[in-house]
Amino acid sequence: MGGDARVTAAEQRVIDAAHRRRGSMEADLATLVAMPTGCGHRAGLDAARVWMRTRLEALGARVERVKGGARPQWLRDGVLGDDEGDVLIARSGGSSGGPKLLLSGHLDTVHDPFGAFRSLGAEQGGMREGPGAADMKGGLIVALGALESLAEVGVHPHWTFLLNADEETGSFRSTAILERVAQECDVGLVLEPAVGSDFVVERPGSAQFRIDVKGRAAHAGRDAARGVSAVHALAQSICTVLAANDPANGCILNIGPLEGGDATNIVPAAAAAWGNARYFTASARARVDEVLRSIVTSEDALPRVTVEALHNRPAKPATAAVQALAACAVECAAKVGSACSAVSTGGVSDANVLQHVGLPCLDGLGVRGGNLHRTDEFVVVNSLCERASILALLMQRIMERLAVPCQT
Repeated sequence: MGGDARVTAAEQRVIDAAHRRRGSMEADLATLVAMPTGCGHRAGLDAARVWMRTRLEALGARVERVKGGARPQWLRDGVLGDDEGDVLIARSGGSSGGPKLLLSGHLDTVHDPFGAFRSLGAEQGGMREGPGAADMKGGLIVALGALESLAEVGVHPHWTFLLNADEETGSFRSTAILERVAQECDVGLVLEPAVGSDFVVERPGSAQFRIDVKGRAAHAGRDAARGVSAVHALAQSICTVLAANDPANGCILNIGPLEGGDATNIVPAAAAAWGNARYFTASARARVDEVLRSIVTSEDALPRVTVEALHNRPAKPATAAVQALAACAVECAAKVGSACSAVSTGGVSDANVLQHVGLPCLDGLGVRGGNLHRTDEFVVVNSLCERASILALLMQRIMERLAVPCQT
């Protein structure tokens, strides 16, 4: 996908303003990365909320903190801390009559707040390692850089910046808020890291599920015939579900972790497994639902199999509106010397939720980086200014001449 690399005087002013922020953006990233926001760690998340709120209010935004909702109890928690998933929503006044842009980002990471990987390392080979440096604290700094650069040159788009704190664990607490705010806006710009250098136009849907099996306990030696093994029934159920895997046709099922049994000499009376499904099409989603229903037994059966499932992130297709947004972003990238295209990826994000309620979303507008969710996660340092320039130019172009259909 190509792009028009001609740069107007107004665009050059925006690019120059972003590049003047190189040093301050690196310093801001180091500050934000040092706030431990992984695994529901409330103290770190609150510190990040205060820091982001201060910066956004300095841009003239009105900022509110909205209480998060509840997580389904059947989910395997994975959240060690006590944060309740409150969401920051910052709204600027912007120019009257222009399109309303939604910037979407998350404060949380997957990293242990008490682990050894807790700060932004020194630059090596143009890269710096740090927890959440790419996913997505770098993206938050890109957004701030873009907004501050536009404000410096007197360009004031009408924007809302939504910051949730539970994206890495499924956005269960924040989904209703995401949906409500999305319906107030016209175009969504999501700050997940780039795929290589590319923007994301398509993501699969995602479902979470839990399989529970009830059997009957018995002594495994003396009374084995009286026992009904929940682990055995769970294993059979798992095999049935995984047999429906069809990656070539966009249907992916994965199961793990597992629980079952208390001792090797007791026939296990209970067992459970948690899983995830990904699908690109309605037929693949229907196949997921079908195979999960197929393993459920009647209430009086022994062993008894039950399933809880939730499609928490609907598929995000590459609609015509999203493709038009991507084409505009590719042109903006060309103006700063970056060769980008638009791609599909197997990962999911809050863009799935936002687009499901009608908001066309371009994703992957954050930094270039890699090794996401690992203890050697890194950001490409020069991508901070590069991606801030691209985002600022994209916002400017949408504001001046809306290049895509708005909220459907």
